[in-house]
Amino acid sequence: MKLSCVTASYVADPLGYPGPIDWGLAARLIEERPLLDGLDDMLRRLEPARLDGIELWTPHASPAKLTPALAGAVRQRLAAQGMVCCAYASGVTSPATDPYGAEATFQAARLLKAPVIAAHLSRDTVPHLGGLCAEYGVRAAFENGPEKSAAEVLRVIEGAAPWVGANLDTGNLAARGGDPVRAVRQLGERIIHVHFKDVPAIESHDCVALGTGIVDIRGVIRELKAIGYDGWLSIEVETGDRDPTEEVIASARTLRELW
Repeated sequence: MKLSCVTASYVADPLGYPGPIDWGLAARLIEERPLLDGLDDMLRRLEPARLDGIELWTPHASPAKLTPALAGAVRQRLAAQGMVCCAYASGVTSPATDPYGAEATFQAARLLKAPVIAAHLSRDTVPHLGGLCAEYGVRAAFENGPEKSAAEVLRVIEGAAPWVGANLDTGNLAARGGDPVRAVRQLGERIIHVHFKDVPAIESHDCVALGTGIVDIRGVIRELKAIGYDGWLSIEVETGDRDPTEEVIASARTLRELW
C-alpha cells in the first residue's frame, strides 16, 4: 500500500477557509506563491500522516513556472522525507487542437518524475493522448466526474490502453449516486490510480475524513486487493471552511488500519 495526498485538498488555504470555494481565485493565489514555500508548508503539516508520496495539483507546480532546477528542488524536498511525486493532478488539453499546451503538461509531469497524470479529461482528448504518453513515459488516468457508473468510464477510455486508464475517484462517484465498490470490480485492471475521497451524502461534494461519509471504504479496499491493485491511494479532502490536515491524517490512519 502506497499513500499520498492530493494537494488540491489545500485549495482554500489562500482564501482563509471562508466556506464556498472560489476555485479560480484560489488557483491564481496559489500560483502566485513561491512553489517551494507552499510545498514546504504542506509537507510540514502533513508529516504526521506518514505519507509515501504527494500528488501535486497543477497550481502548486504549474508548467509555466516549473523549470528543471525547480522540479529537482521539489524532488529533493520530497526525497528528504522518503517521498516521491506519485502523480500530477492536471487537466490536459487535446494534442489535436493544442499540441504545445498538452506537451507542456507532460513535460511538467516528466520533470517531477510523476508516472501518472490524474485528472478530469475531455472525452475528445482521451483518444489523442497515446502518442504523448509513449513519448514521455507518463500514463494518463481519466478521473470520473459526472459519470455515475464504471460503464460510463469504460466507454471513455475504451481503446486507449495501455497508456490511458481510470483514476477512480470514490467520492465523486458516490456523490453521483454510484457505487465505488462495484466500480472497482467492474473496472478491474483498468484502474491505474485512486483518489480516495468520502462525502457526507449523495449530491454533496463536501469532503469529510475517510470512513465518516457514505463511501464504503472497507468494501473499496477489499475489491482493490481482490483485483491485485498495487498503485497509489491518494487521499483527497477538499474543504472550504476548515483546514483539512487533521482529516487527511485521520484518513491515512483509517486506510492503514483497513488495508
